[in-house]
Amino acid sequence: MKKIILSLATVLAFTLTADAQTRKGTVLLGAGSEMSNNEWTLLAITPKVGYFVQDGVAIGALINFQTDNQDRGGYELNNNVAEIGVFGRYYVSNNLFSEISLSSKNMSSEDYLGINELVQMYSLNGQLVPPGTEGALPAYDVNGNEVYDIVENMQVVEEAETTLNFNLGLGYTIVWREHFAIEPHINLTFMNGENKVYDANEKYIESHDLKGTHFNLGVNFSLFF
Repeated sequence: MKKIILSLATVLAFTLTADAQTRKGTVLLGAGSEMSNNEWTLLAITPKVGYFVQDGVAIGALINFQTDNQDRGGYELNNNVAEIGVFGRYYVSNNLFSEISLSSKNMSSEDYLGINELVQMYSLNGQLVPPGTEGALPAYDVNGNEVYDIVENMQVVEEAETTLNFNLGLGYTIVWREHFAIEPHINLTFMNGENKVYDANEKYIESHDLKGTHFNLGVNFSLFF
């Protein structure tokens, strides 16, 4: 009987604490990590800040900027992530909440790779030579057309992805101590955008439209004060 009472008291304490954390005027600071169904080992962490405009209702912003610069062979290679958006959260009960968000996300990474380019060829003493050869003149075929060829040049290549994301989520707040909470959640994401990727076989950058929906499982780590 004593154990049952103690367990009920613990549950009640968690419930009351969670209810207190979501009252009007409370500030929410969090960092949400998500794992897609296709990339369980990839964590995407997005900081957020919100304000409870009334009991159980919070609005706020998602802000995420990351950058990583590398020096390779005299070239500076940049990897960047930039995401900004807004969210709204409504507590259905003391601990269970629903959340919607809209964000714009840009990711880019650079590498030093070979790119195929169509360049005009030059002629010197009846032989085709690369552009810039001393004494060479533009080459023409028998019909008087300029001669072009595909040449591979090493250069900094950027792969990028730009998306607009609308999320519908459901989560649960587990309060730990006074102000800290762990919040497991599930999201349905509607995505629209474009990505540019490097084709290693053809050695050029190709673009693709991105559209679709997918589920995310994740966890938020939040502070309430």
